[in-house]
Amino acid sequence: MQKRLLPFLSLLLVIWGCGEAGIQSDISKNVEIDPIDIELSVPLLLVGQDIDETPPVSVSTGTIDISDNDFSEYLDDATKFTINKITYSIINFPSGSRADLDLNIDIAIAGGGSQDLLEILVQDAQDNADDVVLYQAGAGGNVSASAIQALEQALLNSQTFEMDIEIVGRNVNLQEENVDFQIVFKFDVTTRLQLD
Repeated sequence: MQKRLLPFLSLLLVIWGCGEAGIQSDISKNVEIDPIDIELSVPLLLVGQDIDETPPVSVSTGTIDISDNDFSEYLDDATKFTINKITYSIINFPSGSRADLDLNIDIAIAGGGSQDLLEILVQDAQDNADDVVLYQAGAGGNVSASAIQALEQALLNSQTFEMDIEIVGRNVNLQEENVDFQIVFKFDVTTRLQLD
């Protein structure tokens, strides 16, 4: 009798421990946004020559909706979003060409203004095909903490956002007048769920 009673009492303790607060659970996903097309250009006379700096190029991700597309089934129970990490990779950079990329990235949240997220010099863009960490929670760095907080709140409120990026090529040597490549950003995001 006592052997049967002990598991039953243990189960009651677990259920009672959840109480009215319910159960908390975390769901994490690494969300990759669509690649951003970028073109660096030099005059024909400077193809194959070392150039200190190219004119600025402005690109945008377009509307990003992480919370709806990747967390839609959890939104009703979400109490918090945390951005754990932001990474980037550069793909399809033409072989034989090289450049450092000066990136100035702003975040624009729907219904609000634009905020500086970070400025970074990406050295040897042609060698950045693997995920490179731009931001890691708790690691400090040159990412705006207030922009990260605004982004986390926007995700909780199911708001969209976009990234506006100004790019300047530095220490450039292109083998063609126009060089096309892509930047891919990934957001490692955790949502805290409160389940009744």
